[in-house]
Parts: sequence; structure tokens; C-alpha cells
Amino acid sequence: MNAAYLAPAITLFRKDGTLDLESQGKLFDNLIEKGIDGILVEGSSSEFFAMPMEERREMARFAIERVDHRVKLIIGTSSMVASEITEFSNYCLEQGADAVMILPPYYFRFGAEALLQYYDRLAREIHGPIYIYNFPANTGTSIQPETVLQLATMHSNIVGIKDTTVDMSHTRELIKTVKSQIPTFEIYSGYDDNFAHNILAGGDGCIAALSNVVPEICAAWAKAFRDNDLAGIAKGQQAIDRLMDLYAIRDPFLPVLKEACKMRGIAASSTGTFPMPNATVEDDARISALLAHEGIH
Repeated sequence: MNAAYLAPAITLFRKDGTLDLESQGKLFDNLIEKGIDGILVEGSSSEFFAMPMEERREMARFAIERVDHRVKLIIGTSSMVASEITEFSNYCLEQGADAVMILPPYYFRFGAEALLQYYDRLAREIHGPIYIYNFPANTGTSIQPETVLQLATMHSNIVGIKDTTVDMSHTRELIKTVKSQIPTFEIYSGYDDNFAHNILAGGDGCIAALSNVVPEICAAWAKAFRDNDLAGIAKGQQAIDRLMDLYAIRDPFLPVLKEACKMRGIAASSTGTFPMPNATVEDDARISALLAHEGIH
């Protein structure tokens, strides 16, 4: 059974707010060494929305060089400026990224026809594989399965979607609508605890953020599916269900993931883009307890 667990990498900063590429390199290496199937850079967990374009280009260049085709590397190139998306996407692909991932326009809500026109234009102007990124909770727009099928039929370079919806009903409809017509189209969930449901429904896995902290658990879970190991599948589900409590420690949750990576010797700081808060001493105690329960110190 095919199953892939990709990591939407967090972006690590020094305390002065500049990119900490030394720690970032440790993060990438750890993800790969622990068996993660791919890495998404500059997705939602990266804080791309608060990073200047030159900083985003620097991160993309670094990721391409450091990952060096050891696993699939997708670069998020979302922006509210379509020409900026096209330019940045083609830059990343020319530098060696395997694919790019793009959110729909956000701030204003757009209907199906506008979204069709939007991705149609991008697909014609971008010279490489594209993943659609559906995240209605943050964009206010949900891309319907019929629209995704139209786009994938029109453009061979639209190769997959990350569907970040808590309820699996939308992802199930994507699988039924698109996979039935284009079996190679990749459909990933955006929440860790939807991984098993996605695979069993006929999807391809997930791109979810707990993998930054516990890549060994996520990779073992994916391997259990590939090996048809029911006990391993159950073990992975139960561990992830417990670790989902990390997201509940603080909102936004990114400082918690960074602090957990700091505890594991990967990150030097939990600093984020302004005004993202740092983790607190109280957060640390809860993080430590959750990790200790899984035998991680």
C-alpha cells in the first residue's frame, strides 16, 4: 500500500530574527535521516506570509542545496501577487526544486470560476509540477473537487493537492472525483491525525507538521502501511493522537513546534516572525511531558 509522510518544515530564526541556516540544515538532515518521504519548504508552518521575498529566495536556495534530491522537495510559492508567484515558482524549479505548491488568493473570497482562471493562468506560466494548496480555514476559500479535476485535466503539470481540512469529507470527495479519473494525481491531507484515513480512502498520505518534531514516529507509521503491518499502523495512530495535544498548547502553535525541536537539539531558538510569541516555561513543561510519554527526551 502506497503511503507517504512529508514534512512541512518550520523556518528557524536566530533570536535577532535572521534566518538560522545552521539549525535549518540540522532540521532538514534529521527529517531525511529519520525517514521522512519529502519536505515542503515555505508552507504555512514556515511563516512564509511574514517573510520578505529576498528571505524566501534565500531559504529556497538553501533548501535546494541542502536537501540535494535526497527526498522530494516542494517549495511553497504562494503570494497575493500572481506575477510574483510565477517568477518565484520558475526560479525555484530552475534551481532544482521538484515542485511548487500554491494557495488560492486569500483576503477576498473567490468562486469556482475565478479559481479555475487563477490556477489555469499559473499552470500555463509555471514551467514545472504544481501542487494546489487548499486551506479554507486560513484563506476563506475551499477549492471544490470538480474544479481540481478540471484543472488536472487541462494541465498535466498540476500533479496534486494538499487538502488541509479537519473534516475528511472534502478529501474523500477529492479522492473519489479526481483519483477515479486521474489515478496518478496525488492527494495529501494536511493534518497528522488524518493520515491513516487518507491512505485507507485511496489517497497518498499527508504533509503535516508533527513530523518536524517526531519524524521517526511519522516515518515508521508510513512504513507500517507500506508493510501492511496492522499493529504498527495502530501504534502510529495512537502515538500521533496523543501528540496532537502539542497543537493545543498555544495558538498559534508554531512556537511550540520550535521549542520541541529545540528540546531535541535541532533548533537553537523558538523565535518566529514578528509578532509570533516565544514559547513559555509553562509551555516547556507540557511539551516535555508529551514527548516523554512517547519515550522522547
